[in-house]
Amino acid sequence: MDDAAGSDRDLPLIGRAAELDDLDDALASVSAGVGSIVLLEGEAGIGKTALVDAVRTSAQLLGLEVRSAVARAGGARPFGLVADAMLPGDLIPHPARPAGSRPYPDAIEDELAALLSDAGNQVDVVDAAGRRRLSAAVTARAEELAATLVRQRGDHEPWLLVLEDLHEADDESLAVLYRLAHEGTVPRALVLATLRPVPRSAELAAVVAAWTRAGARYLELRPLSSHAALELAESQLGASAGTSLRGSVLTAGGNPRLVIDVVGAVREASALRSTGHGVVDAVGSAWTDRLDAVVAGRIGYLGPEVVRLLDHASVLGASFVMADLAELARRPVADCWRVLRHALAAGVVHARGDRLVFRHELVRSALYSRLDPSVRRALHEHAARTLEAAGAPDVVVMSHRALAE
Repeated sequence: MDDAAGSDRDLPLIGRAAELDDLDDALASVSAGVGSIVLLEGEAGIGKTALVDAVRTSAQLLGLEVRSAVARAGGARPFGLVADAMLPGDLIPHPARPAGSRPYPDAIEDELAALLSDAGNQVDVVDAAGRRRLSAAVTARAEELAATLVRQRGDHEPWLLVLEDLHEADDESLAVLYRLAHEGTVPRALVLATLRPVPRSAELAAVVAAWTRAGARYLELRPLSSHAALELAESQLGASAGTSLRGSVLTAGGNPRLVIDVVGAVREASALRSTGHGVVDAVGSAWTDRLDAVVAGRIGYLGPEVVRLLDHASVLGASFVMADLAELARRPVADCWRVLRHALAAGVVHARGDRLVFRHELVRSALYSRLDPSVRRALHEHAARTLEAAGAPDVVVMSHRALAE
């Protein structure tokens, strides 16, 4: 889910003991002088940032130096991710930042910062996405300096390098990481990078492949168990969840951000009521409109083509056959597969036998609810004809016809 309306950083770390143990083991290895690389992947809102924050705390307790940066959407600043992580604050090149005042800056840091500060006068082109492209000479020298800076950081003591949201990273920083991967693990460092399954550019795919060959450990954050999801919700409520609210929490499919969205929507609509004995529950239905709007916005990062096809899929129900969706959307089956592979990679839907299933019923419901009523009725009528022709049970066909009235 898109985190635009809230970062994973405010999510309590619940149900992640096994993953945290794995990362603590990696930190322990680095403390002993062994380099390590961990790729932490998961859908939006799954809690990557919350887990990374816990690792930062562990590293600081172990006395490790911590360098970190978060890639900015669009990756518009060349070497932005690497510069944010590796250059001291008063050296990071930025048009609004005054000249640095450090008396004895590291020579490599100083040269890299100066090079990037002057780079504005050495731009070859601005590409179609509005990203600056530096001259070949500047790019080559900056890449060499940045890679050297990372490699030499651990000469005297172990350290942690955290790079968040690699899927948003600028191409130049990705080139640095690709170069480092071909040189092997970074000595005396734990390089911890987070990324979503999608979007994945060719440059990022090359980096992931190179780091995998260099021995990177791959750690996928899976959805929370039902027990952990309820624990998360109740930690936010400060009380036990009643029957209705528990049901709504479980439709989040174990995505922590969506669990928080459920609790937030009920609170903002003042729909929480105490039922006694330390239990609170959601009353009424007005709060669900607020929730639907928030949740539908969470998947916007997949792009309008994917979301439109998911809108159609939501009419077919929690699970659907691709051939039925293709007929409903009036598109070739192969075309639907091409589009929905992004939703599959993102974890919005998953394959189960010959069907695709919405991983989060909350998402399906939000998509369905936002359809214009006339469009929704027309889609149900089309679905009824499609499913009848495909030999679906009469009760299924009649349910669609009833919703088309």
